[in-house]
Amino acid sequence: MVPFTKMHGNGNDFLVLENLGTALEDDLLSALATALCERRHSLGADGILVVEPFRDGKLRMRIFNADGSEGEMCGNGARCFARYAAVRKLAPPEMTFETLAGPITADVTESSVIIGMGKVSLKEALFDHPWTDGERDLPLNALTVGVPHCVVFPEHPEEWTPERITLLGRSLDRPTPLFPSGTNVNVAARLSSSSLRATTYERGVNAVTRSCGTGSIASALVAARLFGMESPIRVENPGGVNTVHFEESEEELVFRIRLEGETTFVAEGTLSAEGLRERLSPEYLARLDKALRRD
Repeated sequence: MVPFTKMHGNGNDFLVLENLGTALEDDLLSALATALCERRHSLGADGILVVEPFRDGKLRMRIFNADGSEGEMCGNGARCFARYAAVRKLAPPEMTFETLAGPITADVTESSVIIGMGKVSLKEALFDHPWTDGERDLPLNALTVGVPHCVVFPEHPEEWTPERITLLGRSLDRPTPLFPSGTNVNVAARLSSSSLRATTYERGVNAVTRSCGTGSIASALVAARLFGMESPIRVENPGGVNTVHFEESEEELVFRIRLEGETTFVAEGTLSAEGLRERLSPEYLARLDKALRRD
């Protein structure tokens, strides 16, 4: 009933849905995200990537998180989106597509994809901002990479289990004076002069994920500022490696960013009506059926 393709970028997994001639509306896409992303009862994913038309023959990527919220941008998702578009002949291997965070360029070579994330400004970023998690003081670093990110370099990173990172993430993943829209949270550690390890709690997924592209960028930029690390920086996530390339633009504290990493096609198929009936209301099922019949 619903055609899908499952992909992942370093373990950050997505369901790709085409909305090119079906006119799936926003609330229906949100409901589909919560229905399809639940693991065990459905296909399971961190979010859905929606392929939509944009002006001048270009495409637009929309991302709906597992909780149904729409995200502004996702680095790993953008790489998967670009490879999907290239393989399906919806766009050339060198392309530009639109997101809520602005236009993204991509260069697809086999499974590897490099995306141009545009410019990231550190003018309003916070570095070593004092904060406590209730047990100890934690200097926070906050910046926006299409979406808000908080980066922590704790003194003893080996003590930070996924469970502890989740607790920190949930304490910050809500509106606060420091983070009015909540934030993603990255716990990072230096491995060498050119490499980091970063684990990310993702807002909207409400959990620690295997990889986060924008989290890798945020962690790399903070490391460059705090420790003088230079581009490119290799960022090891639990699910794989993202390489962050950055250079300062003609404007001080504004950086041009490129993100490099692998993508994988996992599966493609059609979700059954029976599976959808378990997760969607009769109203949404009827609207979905009507929209698909238009295709």
